[in-house]
Amino acid sequence: MIGGNGLLTRARGRLYIAFVAQFALLDLLVRGPRGYARHPVAAVGALVSLALWTLASSLATRRAWRLVLALLAAAVLVVDSFVYRYYRTLLDIQVVGSALYDWADARPIIVKLLPVAAGLTAVACAVEYACLSGPVPQTTRRSRVATGLALLLGLALTPVRSLTPELRAAQSCALLWTTRQARTGTAQAIPVLPSARDDVPSILLVLTESVRASSYCTDPRGRCAFSPEVDALFPGRVPLRQLRSVASYTILSVSALLTGRAPAEAGETIAEAPTLFDFVHASRIDGRAPWVGYWSAQAASVLGRDVRASVDSAITLETLLGRSLADEDDAVEQDIDRQLVDRCIQELPKVRRPFFLVLHLLGTHAPYFVDPARAPFQPTQQVVTWAGLPDLLNAYHDAIVAQDHALATCLRAFVQQQGSSPWIVVFTSDHGEAFGEHGAIHHGQNLYDEQVHVPGWVAASEGALDAAQRENLARHQDAFVTHLDIVPTVLDLLGVLDGMAMAPMRPRLAGHSLIAPLTTAPPIPMTNCTPLFPCPLNTWGMQGQAHALVAQPWDGDWNCVDLETHRERTNDPACAVLREASRRYFRTLPSGQAN
Repeated sequence: MIGGNGLLTRARGRLYIAFVAQFALLDLLVRGPRGYARHPVAAVGALVSLALWTLASSLATRRAWRLVLALLAAAVLVVDSFVYRYYRTLLDIQVVGSALYDWADARPIIVKLLPVAAGLTAVACAVEYACLSGPVPQTTRRSRVATGLALLLGLALTPVRSLTPELRAAQSCALLWTTRQARTGTAQAIPVLPSARDDVPSILLVLTESVRASSYCTDPRGRCAFSPEVDALFPGRVPLRQLRSVASYTILSVSALLTGRAPAEAGETIAEAPTLFDFVHASRIDGRAPWVGYWSAQAASVLGRDVRASVDSAITLETLLGRSLADEDDAVEQDIDRQLVDRCIQELPKVRRPFFLVLHLLGTHAPYFVDPARAPFQPTQQVVTWAGLPDLLNAYHDAIVAQDHALATCLRAFVQQQGSSPWIVVFTSDHGEAFGEHGAIHHGQNLYDEQVHVPGWVAASEGALDAAQRENLARHQDAFVTHLDIVPTVLDLLGVLDGMAMAPMRPRLAGHSLIAPLTTAPPIPMTNCTPLFPCPLNTWGMQGQAHALVAQPWDGDWNCVDLETHRERTNDPACAVLREASRRYFRTLPSGQAN
């Protein structure tokens, strides 16, 4: 009997030690030995955590207090598990700041997860309480005071990034009482931009959502499983096989595409940067501005600013539905792209030429709209699980097929409406999508090729481009280009890029025209984090000619990737050039180490 009591006492003692040390151990597990080697002060953070939970448990002499303590620990563990599952990082001030900033997107996800999180928290709380059910070591008042003072000193001296998960989570809660940063800005004034062209084409820029290059038929090579109808509609299109976005979040990638300025380069001034809509509206064709439109199946907030003053016609998700949605996923399931296409066909005959129109689609965003009548990829599932990734990828591909059918209907109407007038269609996606590559699902977690290499092509009617422009465009088929080239290309098509009025603004555009002679572009910075767009996880990169640098918080150095072979950790001399260029934009690596 005595031996049995001794075993029970030792077991309870071990459970108590596990309770006190759990967050220090979790921190070690997530950082790994290399993380502690890079940030030795993290060991101090672990000691602070041990002191905190030892002190808290010694003060929790009543069952109710122990239950509260167990509930707090359980809640942190459950929330951290959800955050880590998606972002490979734990809850901190950056994650909370990103969620508050993009609350319209974060709220529906949190609401859906609440029942599961509540159940898991209840189970975890029971386990945590069991760890505290045994005898807690007795401490004197003097020792508790000394521990408290040491705890305060440790918190004051330890950098936030070196604290353990529960302390970072507690510090991030302060953001709940702060005001979110405004997402709107006022564009700089643009002078009148006279066109040097006699016959300006109407331009349709099709921007799809989350479509990666490997899941689309960029090349006109005949048989096409992903986008057969558009593929057949424009067999003479010019592919942009090496087109990449400069971010894997929509708000940043679209901002770069519409302003011609890389988010990492523009900083806080991006909110005031003129957009492509502003530039086109300032253009003058025979003394008159082109008609400008933005027709979108996305929510109005996706652009990060109100563009209604810059366009002649604005259609958004709210316009199509006649109301706003708390969860944009619901719009995907309602085949919102078809509703946009129907509106496009209805409105196109009313539009005067020449015009510039952005058609912004949504159906290929998760949870992916699947039309049962056009779903060649089987079996499918739209619930995200690691085991079900092949079926999730099938649903994604079926969504691309469904969107292709809807888009082709609109494009046929567009071509028919133009008649003999010149026209241009430019197609691309805001960013790509991951399906397990680099430990990620969907997008926004990193800047590797599956999330930034996007489809792109240009189709032009007879007379829309002269011989030199067609030849120049063809030479860009295999060139490493980015979304930053869209603005100068459209301005060149309008005949205003090289005018004197554009001279003060041209240096601010990071890209170059795709219908101009091929040039070697300088390295382009990539990022998912800016002062105006807090992100959950720092991930930075540099885009070069055939190589790219990518780094995340757990990387001690840049990972140089060969974009042709996809070989990583390469030591090609081009990597050294990118490393040197990166110092202009990034003083440190995401890990905090000096760059």
